[in-house]
Amino acid sequence: MVLSKKEILDRMQKFGVSDPRSLVITPLLYRKESDVFDADSVDLRLGSYFLLPKTLDQPFFSPDKKSATSLHVKVHVPLGRFLVVPAHQTILGATLEFIKLPRDVAGQVLTKSSVARTFIIVETAPWIHPQYRGCLTLEIANVSNTPVLLYPGRLICQLVLMHVAKKISAHGSKGVGGGREEDAKPDASYFGPVYPEAPKFRDPEDDLLKIGITKVSRLKKTQLDWEAGKWKESKMEVEEW
Repeated sequence: MVLSKKEILDRMQKFGVSDPRSLVITPLLYRKESDVFDADSVDLRLGSYFLLPKTLDQPFFSPDKKSATSLHVKVHVPLGRFLVVPAHQTILGATLEFIKLPRDVAGQVLTKSSVARTFIIVETAPWIHPQYRGCLTLEIANVSNTPVLLYPGRLICQLVLMHVAKKISAHGSKGVGGGREEDAKPDASYFGPVYPEAPKFRDPEDDLLKIGITKVSRLKKTQLDWEAGKWKESKMEVEEW
């Protein structure tokens, strides 16, 4: 069930920050509520920090351990300045607002319709789990044929919040995993940064090893073989089709 404007405001105003039922969205800047609140969503603003893609040394991208630090350059654009997003290019940004979700509320970010009509598409993960804390990283794509100017501080996306049904244990108690809901602690992975966050990956051979794949090909016409508890590089075996 999607939370209404009234329930969103109640969650923000009736509970203290430490209360697990509380919703925090700060700084929420507006002159009147209708500036940022719709009947079923909250508008969020673009923050001042961005991760811009680097020009790579090779004509491909392989998601691995190195990619979190090798793919982007961090840029700060002060309020009042703008960032040019070239046509058909993507960047990572973040919301100006810091978000703290209650234990029983999940969220989804959608591009504001006015922004989407300029052919700017905004995504985030795209699901926000209960008890998340942090600014939201936004994947921003300019899918138009023209460069677009982005001004930090302007409204860019909508946060839609949804109630998460409680799980009933065999003993009748309500909570995650059948325990007492008030005792549930946030997962450490839900503590987000206050800057845009680059994706984090394991090396592909380590991910594939989890499902029993012990030979992994590489671009250098070599392959990695799992032997004696570690990966060893060898000449790639050519299979006949």
